[in-house]
Amino acid sequence: MQYEVVNFEDSAMDVQTVTRQVNTVQQIMRNIMQENEHYGVIPGTKKPSLFKPGAEKLGLVFRLRPEYQIDRSDLPNGHREYEVVCTLIHIPTGQSVGQGVGNATTMEGKYRFRGGEKEGTGQPIPKEYWNLKKIGKFDEAQAAIGGPGFAPGKVEGKWEICSIGEKQEYDNPADYYNTVMKMAKKRAHVDAILTATAASDIFTQDTEDMPEVIPGAAAVKDTRPPIQTPQTKTPPKQESTGGDTGTITPNQTKAIHALLTGLDVTDDLQRHEVVTDALGLPDTLTSFGVLTKAQASEVIKKLGELADEKRATGK
Repeated sequence: MQYEVVNFEDSAMDVQTVTRQVNTVQQIMRNIMQENEHYGVIPGTKKPSLFKPGAEKLGLVFRLRPEYQIDRSDLPNGHREYEVVCTLIHIPTGQSVGQGVGNATTMEGKYRFRGGEKEGTGQPIPKEYWNLKKIGKFDEAQAAIGGPGFAPGKVEGKWEICSIGEKQEYDNPADYYNTVMKMAKKRAHVDAILTATAASDIFTQDTEDMPEVIPGAAAVKDTRPPIQTPQTKTPPKQESTGGDTGTITPNQTKAIHALLTGLDVTDDLQRHEVVTDALGLPDTLTSFGVLTKAQASEVIKKLGELADEKRATGK
């Protein structure tokens, strides 16, 4: 067996090529991606998290096709775990350019547990709660009814503030098998994109689906400016779907994503389908950025009603 010295410099990218790639990622972030849809700063984290739609955009630009290896593990009491390896293939050459790994399980808190039964307090829901909720100020709305541990509910046909019991373990983990598998695939894909495009200095791993494991994520507001994010955004090029009150605001986008997460709608395509159905549109939306303020408000209202119904029924 003969050994040869490998000169890595022969196959290394030159400085100009590396600079072009970094500039390309930054330009995509500035001119194509929309904050809170393709990426976003999650409270409690230090830099923007790359979301699934953003990873797909980078994959499109650099011509990277994902291939998945999925391993399933059956756990006690009907629980299941998926481990996924995502390999990115450069379409023009067919070469493998990077890998990422992702894991998800029905043992995660948001899949394993659900809220306990509600108990009426006899106190009516203040009008302020509904007004704050309508404009997407959910933290303030929650505070208006007593803070965490309380939620609106109907008691004998009347809305009143209810206390929420302790979390209970969900009795049918199979309901989340497909959701958990897609979550593992998404995490692996984002990891692979960050690795292959060397974008980890700009983005971090997608954490939008797991704020419960980030210390202070629900209470701490990050006041630092987003890394590499300009002060102004290029307006979306897609035509608006209608309305006369301007385009959707960043706060409305955040509110819609928060409500969908609360409804356990985590898949990106499914999120767009739910919003499309809420508006009664004939074609599935490709981006929330084409909505008007009026349409966004209508979506927030309808998703809020679904969330209230879910909390009231415990399903």
